[in-house]
Amino acid sequence: MRIGILGAGVSGMTAAWLLQHDHQVTLFEKGSRIGGHVESVPVTLGPETVHGELGTRFFFDSAYPYFLSLLRLLQVPTRWTNLTVCVTEVDRAKSFALPPRSPRQVVGLARSPRFVRHLLSLRRMIEQQRGNALVRNSRLTLREHLAQGGYPAAFGPEFAYPFLAACWGAPLTLIPDFPLYSLLKGMPPGRRPGTYEVEGGMSNYLAALRKDLTRVDLRLGLEARSIERRDGLVVVDASGEQHRFDQLIVATTSREAAELLRGVPELAPMQAAVGAFQHWETETVVHGDPSFMPPDRRDWAHNNLFFDGDQAWMTDWQGLRTGQPVFRTWMPKGRPAPSPLYGRRSYHHVLMSAATTQQQAELAAHQGAHGLWVTGMYCVDVDNHESALLSALVPARALAPESPNLRRLLKGVATDAVHSLDILPQRPPAPEGAPFPNYPPNSAERDEELRP
Repeated sequence: MRIGILGAGVSGMTAAWLLQHDHQVTLFEKGSRIGGHVESVPVTLGPETVHGELGTRFFFDSAYPYFLSLLRLLQVPTRWTNLTVCVTEVDRAKSFALPPRSPRQVVGLARSPRFVRHLLSLRRMIEQQRGNALVRNSRLTLREHLAQGGYPAAFGPEFAYPFLAACWGAPLTLIPDFPLYSLLKGMPPGRRPGTYEVEGGMSNYLAALRKDLTRVDLRLGLEARSIERRDGLVVVDASGEQHRFDQLIVATTSREAAELLRGVPELAPMQAAVGAFQHWETETVVHGDPSFMPPDRRDWAHNNLFFDGDQAWMTDWQGLRTGQPVFRTWMPKGRPAPSPLYGRRSYHHVLMSAATTQQQAELAAHQGAHGLWVTGMYCVDVDNHESALLSALVPARALAPESPNLRRLLKGVATDAVHSLDILPQRPPAPEGAPFPNYPPNSAERDEELRP
């Protein structure tokens, strides 16, 4: 089949990689670069180059098994880092290093029993992570969990809410109503949490994936202006050029996808499902401004969280390994831009809620109808890099169930992580204009048909 893919972010590139040996694949990207939310900014200071990340940087086994499998297949080198954290309460002018790395930092913790009590509550909450991940209860909010679990009344507003808002780059007012499942899945587990990073920056991963798209026609600088159904085919107007496909995968943001689907009457239910997602806005900057770090350099850590009244934000020290002043900050509202500034990006992320899970289910029911598929971070699970990759498995498992790359990807996933495939939508009732007949197999079929 002729398959078109709109958008060369992780979901579009992964879909192309999975489908390329079975079909004729054309991948369109409106910009001059690939990668979507992934963007490395090389900063050279003296003899050292630090690859600052404007987007995805951290990943770990429990939440990113398929992404790690992909990195191994692409032979992308990674390194492990034990995370350190510093929490600065701006209004109290206090910083707490976690874990403490000096007698001074131990004394600082000992003098704040209130903060230690919050840490113990955080530890208790994190220890429940695996159980929540397995249940995948997207209806239980953080606020409800703290109330039902008998946590101290001050733990939420004084610590849990700003801590998680800073980690997510989310508005503090929204965090209490985020699903507990979404929040905890994004946190590295264990008493000494850590994460993988890509050697040489996430740009290395993009380059390796692009190199492995050996049978894909990649078209940069062509923007899809409209799509329509004509004579049983999907017709794409890309910068004035007409392209006809048997199947089309829209791998753009939800806002762009909703706009593209708007002009196709047959796709009204899919368009409504995509257009229903709500978002929050955030901005990241890569810079060299130490005023966005804890006041005492001895407290600087990998992740530096700031609780500042009605705002909470975080700065990653991306130059930590070489001691270089290269940072990535989730920008707090109203604060002047840092200087020197090396790069900046604005994003809109899906607002996670019980309603989001229902919207994902509604979208799943229309996948494949009239030859159209939608992929992206917002389509599956919790709106992270793994979610984007998983969303590409939906059309791939339907359109190329025997794909060699699909089999290799699944084979590389640890056995105890296979359950996360259950996140993907199962076979729905066929709507009018029925989906492609090989829609993703159910759990019972999966092991027999897809596992090597």
